[in-house]
Amino acid sequence: MSDSLIIRFNVGGTPMATLKTTFPVDSIFHKWFVSKTKASPFTSDKDGAYFVDRDPFSFGVVLNYFRLRKAGQLWEACLPKDPDRLAMLTQEADFFLLPQLRDQAICMLQLCSNKNDSNYINEMLSKSTSCPQGFEQKEDEEDF
Repeated sequence: MSDSLIIRFNVGGTPMATLKTTFPVDSIFHKWFVSKTKASPFTSDKDGAYFVDRDPFSFGVVLNYFRLRKAGQLWEACLPKDPDRLAMLTQEADFFLLPQLRDQAICMLQLCSNKNDSNYINEMLSKSTSCPQGFEQKEDEEDF
């Protein structure tokens, strides 16, 4: 396979790569890294990889989101199950202009939250531009 078909990334010091065809034509990733029709906010490192100063774990989820969607597979399977990682992913998906991924991460946060951690999640989301209203408490839940 030709090296020109591969895009290399250095995400916070973690090397990653994917095929250029992974990104849909209408995505910001395609515009930044493939067609270069939009100026990329990233610079290249000494090895020629795009240096992305973002969370490596979340960036890996973003790449898997694109890969699974392209393959017609259940992309929701790539979402982390940990509330802290989901919270971080909402921010990263927002940064990368991926509202579907962000919204699904928020839905997963709602599903995995329980009475003990819902206050933490609401506090975190109240500071977010993605979901500043937090989560509404269900009527059948008691206040502790």
